[in-house]
Amino acid sequence: MNKSIIILGSGRSGTSFLSNLLHSNGVYAGSCTPGTMESIRVREINESYLSKNFQAETRSKTPYGILPDEEIKVDEEFQEHAKTYMEEMDATGGQWWDNSTSWWMMKDPRSTLLHDMWVKHFDVLIGVFRNPEEVANSYVELLGVYYPDDKEKAYDVMLDYWKRFNQSLLYTFENSDKEKYLLDFNADVEKQTKKMFRNLGINLVNYTYDKNKKHQNSTTSTEIKVYEKLKSMRNLI
Repeated sequence: MNKSIIILGSGRSGTSFLSNLLHSNGVYAGSCTPGTMESIRVREINESYLSKNFQAETRSKTPYGILPDEEIKVDEEFQEHAKTYMEEMDATGGQWWDNSTSWWMMKDPRSTLLHDMWVKHFDVLIGVFRNPEEVANSYVELLGVYYPDDKEKAYDVMLDYWKRFNQSLLYTFENSDKEKYLLDFNADVEKQTKKMFRNLGINLVNYTYDKNKKHQNSTTSTEIKVYEKLKSMRNLI
C-alpha cells in the first residue's frame, strides 16, 4: 500500500531538513531539486498559478507575488494538474515486495499557500515552523540582492511572507482531520523527529541533523499571534 506525506511550511523554516531526512530513510520523492528536495513538477504547477494570479516572479523582490489576505481557492484547471500529479506519483512510488507500506512525499513551500489543491490528496500532513525573525533574516541573506539599498524593506517583505505562509499552515492544521504533525524548528528537533518517525512506522536509520549549523539570530520571541498559536498546537514535544 502506498501512503503519501505532504510537508508544509514557509521556506527557510526547516522543510528541506525534514524532506532530506525522510528521503534518506527510504521515503520516495520523485524528481526533486538538489539540496532543497522540492518536487520539480509541483514547483512548476505552483509557480505557474502564483504567477498567473498574484504576479509572483521567482528571483525577484516578490517571489511569491502579492498575496490576498484570505485563503486561496484554486480554480478547476489547476485542481486537475494536482490530481494528475498525484495519480502519477502513486503509480510510480512503488510498493514493497512484502506488501508493507511504501511511503512517498512531496515538498514545495508554495503548496502551503495553495493547500486548497494539494492537502486533500495526502494521507499525512507534516508542518514545520520556525521563529519569524530567524526566517525573515535568513530570507534577507538569500534574497537581499534584490533590495540592494533597503535591507529594512527586504526584512519587512519577508516577515510579511512568513505571516502569510504560516497563516495558511495554521488554517490547514485547524481545518484538516487527517493525520498531522507540527514540528517546531526552534525546539528539540531530534526528539520531535524521532517521535514522528515512530508514529509513522518509518525506521529512522540515518539521522543527519546538526543543530550547530542552524543560525539562530533572534534573541526574543516575536509577538505574532500566528506564531504563538502554532506553538500552542505542537504535538511532537
